[in-house]
Amino acid sequence: MHTKYISGLVLTLFCLMGTTCRQAPEALDPFYDKTWLHAVEEDSAEVEVYRPNTYAFPPSRGRTGFSLSADGTFRLFTIAPTDGLEEHPGRWKKVKDDVLRIRFAAEQPEGFDLQIISLAPDLLKIKKVPTKAP
Repeated sequence: MHTKYISGLVLTLFCLMGTTCRQAPEALDPFYDKTWLHAVEEDSAEVEVYRPNTYAFPPSRGRTGFSLSADGTFRLFTIAPTDGLEEHPGRWKKVKDDVLRIRFAAEQPEGFDLQIISLAPDLLKIKKVPTKAP
């Protein structure tokens, strides 16, 4: 009887270890691996609004934007002299739950902190705060 009890306990422990040691599938964050374009029409005094580049924007002369990946890659898109988009590669890191620090390899553009006000799959509201490069 004692052996049955120990065997059952060991079997239960192995089952528990098997389920807890498995890597949980990561939920896809709607922020990553999208190109977010500035929806200037929707901005307020302090908050900038961005939407995925697949959004049906009203006509505009040009839109700035950015994209970032989970690996720390950041790409800023500004309007180029020829009205196209100019890409500025950089890096980001999380400094608070809702704040990302953006840095660029070159001196221009200047780095900034990006505070996430709200995030949904098709809508992003942020505040940009200039910072001194550490």
